[in-house]
Amino acid sequence: MQDNPNQWPHRIGILGVGLLGGSAALALRRRCPQTEFAGLTRSETTAKRLVEAGIVDRASQSVEEVCRDCDAVIVAAPVDRIASLVVRAAEITGPDCLITDVGSTKAKIVNAIADHPQDETKFVGAHPIAGSEKTGAEHATADLMDDKLIILTPSPRTPPEQLQRAVNFWELTGGMIKQMSAQEHDTHLASVSHVPHLVSALVAKLPAHDARPLVGSGWQDITRVAAGDPEMWTAICQENREAIIHELERFSTELDQLRQLIGRPDSDQLKAWLAEAKQLKHQSM
Repeated sequence: MQDNPNQWPHRIGILGVGLLGGSAALALRRRCPQTEFAGLTRSETTAKRLVEAGIVDRASQSVEEVCRDCDAVIVAAPVDRIASLVVRAAEITGPDCLITDVGSTKAKIVNAIADHPQDETKFVGAHPIAGSEKTGAEHATADLMDDKLIILTPSPRTPPEQLQRAVNFWELTGGMIKQMSAQEHDTHLASVSHVPHLVSALVAKLPAHDARPLVGSGWQDITRVAAGDPEMWTAICQENREAIIHELERFSTELDQLRQLIGRPDSDQLKAWLAEAKQLKHQSM
């Protein structure tokens, strides 16, 4: 049965109202003004602040309270906690509830939920390619996902109607939908997100103490994402360890080749290498 976009979803639960969870709520409010939003929080003080900011209508420290009677649930917790929260939400919600997430790793999450076949039919993994080095609901914005790619990673056992419900749901945030397997997602994200973050962190650590007063805008640009939450990024690295190590090995090989080019007296090959990198950068914009 096709969901009526004017009537669905009536109630959305958000397990983790940070930057992405809060931004998803604000984005959905634009298209679903009658929808009620409930958020999971760690304290009454945070709950009050989220309600006053208009991100959620009510907040609770109880997963059961947040998920009860929901048509959709977004799990926006750290990646190492997503699978367990999906299973808890699936046990509380009705049979037609959509459960999705915003995690930047996917394979371990999807595989863990596959151990719970009844819960798996409710879940469609998602990863909005949107965000910031900043964290917390205070940085959430309604337009964070506008025209951004949102990757869906259904499992082979995802019911077609649930996948379509997930497509409809995420389109309401203003994002553009792309589907791929969880393993394919993790392989690609290791190269375009996870390793670049680690390289940014490495560059941030590179300057000697006496050199730090000399850093300029280039260094600031390269190291911007190094300001991300260390706890969150530790979890991401642990969840996607194999793909990240593989990409780091590729990086090491490329770095060795670059060192050799710089060491040669003939600069033509180095210039060609830099020109190729510039071209690839422009093609990705």
